[in-house]
Amino acid sequence: MELWKMTMSDVEEYLGRFNTVIIPVGATEEHSAALPLGTDTIAAEKMAVETGRRTSRVVAPTISVGNCHSVTFAFSGTMSLSPHTLTLVVEDYLKSLYKHGFRKFLFVNGHGGNVAPIRCAIDEVAPVFKNSRFAVGSWWRFPELSELYDNAGHAGRGEVSMMLYLAPELVKTDRFTEEKTKYPGYFVSEDLVFDEITKSGIIADNQKGTAELGKAMFEKAVDVYVNMVKMLER
Repeated sequence: MELWKMTMSDVEEYLGRFNTVIIPVGATEEHSAALPLGTDTIAAEKMAVETGRRTSRVVAPTISVGNCHSVTFAFSGTMSLSPHTLTLVVEDYLKSLYKHGFRKFLFVNGHGGNVAPIRCAIDEVAPVFKNSRFAVGSWWRFPELSELYDNAGHAGRGEVSMMLYLAPELVKTDRFTEEKTKYPGYFVSEDLVFDEITKSGIIADNQKGTAELGKAMFEKAVDVYVNMVKMLER
């Protein structure tokens, strides 16, 4: 069930039985020349909706612009909310949902830059909310996916595989890069991104993904999110 497709009476009926809500958070940022800007958003939203379907729990509207203030902000098309702004957006999401009776909040996160702002928003509301629980899950960090994802990196084989499974029509396979890059172990200012981090937008070993791998990761990730719902509702 997606909140924005429900009527207010639908919501009232739901809250008579459950008070859990799933919140997908993604990003609009470069993922090399081959993958869509919405890669993180597509993955987070699809996982959230499938988790909602399997658990019969409500899914809030997706936050589709995240915190991309470093590295990827230098590339064409990337949009970003500052960490402070994203914290405020998430905080307002939580306050709005809490106001109407939601008490258990699961964030399905698709982008690394969102982790700290989401945590900061939770820290802001935790002292004033009552009887509430919060969980944040970033699918590529799940131990259950470690073997499948294999530290695939930004726009690498992991995300390539996920997009080949979820949105193959958006993948430009003829634009895959042979560049192999890794974070150098420190952060850089934007003027150094292309020289010290990546020229193509990939931060990974390769882009040799498959739809089969994407499906396996998606199914495993949703299994984890379903268990997180159960954990919140124990």
